[in-house]
Amino acid sequence: MEINQSEKTGKFICVMRKEKNLTQKDLAQKLDVTDKAISKWERGISCPDISLLIPLAKVLDVTTSELLNGERASEEQPEHAEAMVEEALHYSDRSSKLKLKRNRHIMLIVLTASFLIAIVTCLICDFCLNSSLSWSLIVIVSLLFCWVFLLPSFKAKNKIIKKTLAAASVLVIPYLAALSLILKQPLVFTLGACISVITAIVLWCIYIVFFILPGRKLCATGISFLLAIPASIGINRVIFLFTRQPGQTFSEYLMNTLGLSVLAAVCFGAHYLNSRRTE
Repeated sequence: MEINQSEKTGKFICVMRKEKNLTQKDLAQKLDVTDKAISKWERGISCPDISLLIPLAKVLDVTTSELLNGERASEEQPEHAEAMVEEALHYSDRSSKLKLKRNRHIMLIVLTASFLIAIVTCLICDFCLNSSLSWSLIVIVSLLFCWVFLLPSFKAKNKIIKKTLAAASVLVIPYLAALSLILKQPLVFTLGACISVITAIVLWCIYIVFFILPGRKLCATGISFLLAIPASIGINRVIFLFTRQPGQTFSEYLMNTLGLSVLAAVCFGAHYLNSRRTE
């Protein structure tokens, strides 16, 4: 059966890695990727990113041409030929990044224009209907919060999730303060701030878990479900303390905890089976 190019390259990566006495984890650490990514390359499921081809070739002590062809060259290639291949890869990588940056810039412009149109429309409608500004202020504050919250997704070159989460953690308190001031309801700020702090702590914990376990996403997801249990209990307790309204009953707490625990167990089980299959 004919082997496609990705499978051929994958087998070549596997052979050269073993010649260097490197495990998949060792190679992954040198390239700052996960060992699961290395496994997919070697099985021909996926291919290395263009930006990783030159570093990968250097780690495996092969030329980029040999890496792309999936085999050792029958004769030594001229240095200028290898330099041309590397320059082509650099150019392709730069072109891809520039295209992505341009697309993100266009999306940001469209999003900003949409928000501005929504703000102006709400201001006009509110003033025409009420001869003053009331509910439109809530919309404006909310749209501004969303715009600043989403800004890292369009501007950040790396660590987008971390920067977006940091922006949300910092902005949510002034956003709640503004809403509380507009609505003239102090409870909006106090209750919202407490819930936001609990949520932010849990989200940062989940982020750290995925950061520590980059190659074990199922395991990290299972831990995230377990972290959601105390978060849910804490949020319901805070709501009860501030509103004095009956929260969840014991049976509802039990069902919620049991459901999240089952989901966590499924993730842990799937991770175990997947790790056994790839050994």
